[in-house]
Amino acid sequence: MHVLPGNNLINLHVLPGNNLINLHVLPGNGIIELGDNMKRKIYQELLEWKNNNTSQSLLIKGARQTGKTFIVKEFGKKEFRNLLYINFEDQMDMRNSFDKMPNPEEAVKVLQAYGVSKNIFNITMENTLLFLDEIQLSKRAFSLLKPLTEMKKFKIIASGSLLGVNLGGEYLNPGPTVKHIEMYPMDFEEFLWAKYKPDFNEILETIKEKSKLGILTNDIYHDLLNNDIKEYIIVGGMPRVVLSYITNKDYGDVFIKQGEIVDLYRSDIQQYQTNQENKIKTIKCFDSIPNQFSKENHRFIYSVVEKNKRARHFGNAIEWLERTGNVTKCYNIDHLKGTLIDGKGSIFKLYMNDIGLLVNMLGKEYVYKIQNNELGLFKGALWEQLLAQMLISKSQDLFYIRLGDYEIDFLVQSKGNILPIECKSGGNTKSKSMKGYIDTYSPKKAYKISMNNINISNNITKAIPHYIFALLSYEELINL
Repeated sequence: MHVLPGNNLINLHVLPGNNLINLHVLPGNGIIELGDNMKRKIYQELLEWKNNNTSQSLLIKGARQTGKTFIVKEFGKKEFRNLLYINFEDQMDMRNSFDKMPNPEEAVKVLQAYGVSKNIFNITMENTLLFLDEIQLSKRAFSLLKPLTEMKKFKIIASGSLLGVNLGGEYLNPGPTVKHIEMYPMDFEEFLWAKYKPDFNEILETIKEKSKLGILTNDIYHDLLNNDIKEYIIVGGMPRVVLSYITNKDYGDVFIKQGEIVDLYRSDIQQYQTNQENKIKTIKCFDSIPNQFSKENHRFIYSVVEKNKRARHFGNAIEWLERTGNVTKCYNIDHLKGTLIDGKGSIFKLYMNDIGLLVNMLGKEYVYKIQNNELGLFKGALWEQLLAQMLISKSQDLFYIRLGDYEIDFLVQSKGNILPIECKSGGNTKSKSMKGYIDTYSPKKAYKISMNNINISNNITKAIPHYIFALLSYEELINL
């Protein structure tokens, strides 16, 4: 048991899956309470958009169940006098009305009349947010975004989960009048915001600031955050799942809710893929993702999906899954001449948009294996998925390199410099791959991510715990 200086209060946290009690001692009153809201970083972006008096509208994209509707409705209720909410999935009358809309002037009249029916009067751009949800279901509504924005009758936010699929397989670009924002599952820091009470945010900020100076994290918080990383692997970042976990602390309910989201993704394939043959091929590719990581080499192999089949057999299946936001490709780099894009090859790995959903697809026994550190072959794959999700949330494209006998998990680029990242599931950070890469390419910096505490004293190799990699921004990581 650890006791922090100046504090003798203890928070007892019972870990699921065993009978051990983990004793956490925390500043203040020593008690961690459940977060009273699901705070999201995107809220600050929305607030800046409102306060900057921009004439642009917003289009928020992202996979299903990432929390787009919830956060925009909360933003509308808190920051505007009026919230005019239209959901084109649930409100068939509005969808039908927009599909027949002759011009934007008529659309304004319809929206104003709808506002009156909801006791919303005196609609102006300053006091009213128009939220067009699931806009991918109405091509006409999407095409009206530009003229409605230019008319300056409302502040407009639109959102959609399947924009690349429902709009004829392509985005109908409304031009610079509409700003695009991508929304992802809750990242690790947002998970901590939800799990702990606001006072803990001050501790996180202190840890972040000290890490930028290379100062070790206090052993108690180091162990606590490493355990939280393990919880995050099991739970993931889908808001509905996170809310269930912080409320009930029940991995069983977590697994059920994750399964419902995975089933929803399969249902979307059945509903929106173009024909029955493509539906079958896309579901097969989607369901093969766990098996792709059961190999020593984690690259996506089509013969794992179906024996003796090649890429051309599956047509647009992978591209379709990418357009939904459910998966992301990580491309192998054939060479390091120029930029990462210049070296992009055809071989790729395929990561899920959420690590908790991948655990669900692996099967219920993996919840126990993760909790008890018995993963075996899948250990490296899960930690790769974790790091991939962190990079995606930092708006980074995914690349890796396999040259000869070694593979570097991820490559990033900053100011023309290509930097390698290696992730480890435990504390052993010895790596022939990283040594070989450094000896061959002499990168300005290299990153080893592990369960160990921070050590950035080396001029080139920066050893960082997973939680620090998650908490720092991309720019902060590059500047270590």
